Amino acid sequence: MPGLTPPDRFCSATFRTFEPRSASQADALDAARRFVEAYRRVPSLTERVGRWLGWGPSRPEGLYLLGPAGTGKTHLLAAMYHALTPEVPCAFLHSSTLFRQTKPPDAFARQLAESYAVCCLDEVEIDDPANEMRLVQWMKTLSDEGVALLGTSNVDPERSLVTHVSGGRVHRFLQTAFRDRYRIVIVEGDDFRRTDAVERTGHVWVGPPARTRPLLERARAEASGPARRWSFDELRRASTETAHADLIDTLTAVDHLFIEDVALSGTDDALRLLRVIDALYLHEDAPALYITAARPPGDWFAPDARAGVAQAVAEKFSRTVSRLHALCHVHLVEDEAPAGEPSAR
Repeated sequence: MPGLTPPDRFCSATFRTFEPRSASQADALDAARRFVEAYRRVPSLTERVGRWLGWGPSRPEGLYLLGPAGTGKTHLLAAMYHALTPEVPCAFLHSSTLFRQTKPPDAFARQLAESYAVCCLDEVEIDDPANEMRLVQWMKTLSDEGVALLGTSNVDPERSLVTHVSGGRVHRFLQTAFRDRYRIVIVEGDDFRRTDAVERTGHVWVGPPARTRPLLERARAEASGPARRWSFDELRRASTETAHADLIDTLTAVDHLFIEDVALSGTDDALRLLRVIDALYLHEDAPALYITAARPPGDWFAPDARAGVAQAVAEKFSRTVSRLHALCHVHLVEDEAPAGEPSAR
């Protein structure tokens, strides 16, 4: 199965290039290294016989990196992938790849098991009961097939929606078997993407349209190379009428992308924009991004005052906001400015 490799942004991620900024990040780096060492270690004859007989230590089943956005989880996941391959065949996929599969999750898991010894699953998303049940079935089948799982997520599996609507096998797996099979490592710290260490090429101007639009127009006039300018309504319509892969091809065919007046009206808008920003963040040749909005990105679809699926989507959208901060400088545009000269800070 071709293409199951880390995204462009993490194609060269290693343990050496990971810089811990908190004690838990240092612990996570150590746990990731130890997993690779334990998995790659060649067992003695006695250990191999013991494993065959069902006693003694076996290879680790998996590692689950859990924490907020921007703390380096995907970097560590990609670093484990690169440390294991090519000696250990590994697959790297985003959870959306799993959820888009047309074949049953157990069949997809067995197909992976035919070619891979380790699966790296990035950004385990827990916001839809049907997808969660597919995820659990996929994970259980991988485990039954002897495939180790390395995962990242912003959400503890015990907070999944299905734990509130199911008292059966899915519930038991998430509450008990999950922690028995996979070591959960907390990765905390400040959002690295919001620090000055990140090189940004784009801009988000926040404020009244009368102040922000001239700034976007000036940036458009000064931009060299292919550019595209869309209102948010036009982007919303394109994301509805165009296949996602084709839309991203269109957006990444330019050097500069201008999106005017971003304002989300509901969960559907949040998911559409989330998919676009996430794809641009992970793309090797993403254009410089310029956006105007009346409110700061963190307020576009905040979890406050939301519940159920909408709250889960809002929590997931917080990761997109983090990634947007890695792509763009965010400027709060002053309400008042000298005539003919909009200002930002």
